[in-house]
This record gives sequence, structure tokens and C-alpha cells, in this order.
Amino acid sequence: MDIGKGYIGDIISFYAYNVSNNVEYIGKAPAGSATSSDTWQITKLTYDISENLTQIQYASGNKKFDKVWDNRAGYTYS
Repeated sequence: MDIGKGYIGDIISFYAYNVSNNVEYIGKAPAGSATSSDTWQITKLTYDISENLTQIQYASGNKKFDKVWDNRAGYTYS
């Protein structure tokens, strides 16, 4: 479920939050990028039951802008 979208200069950001698993994905890509294009940097934030941030991880273990936002749940994060 996408819950937010904002613009920061030439970067567009999408946010998705999964309440049941306490996971939040943050995606950044150049403005105008399709969610199906491989132009995204995806970060996964994990929270404990008290909603404290416990992990910050990146798709495929790197900060490159080469991921597909639509595939965010299928990446390995580290």
C-alpha cells in the first residue's frame, strides 16, 4: 500500500508501510520515473513491536538507483 508521495528537487519519493509486519519501504528515483523502471533506490526500515526503529537496510545491499519500486518486497535487504 502506497501511503505517500513527495517531491524533493528532481527526486520523487514513494513510501509504503506494512503495519502487520512493522516494515516501511522508502523509494527514491528521478522525477518522472515509472514505478516499473529500474531507477529506484529502495530502503527498508524495520520496527519492533514498540515502533522503535531496529534496522535500516538497502535493496541488494547497496544504495544504487537501479531497483524497481514495484518489486520492492522481493529484494534481499542488508
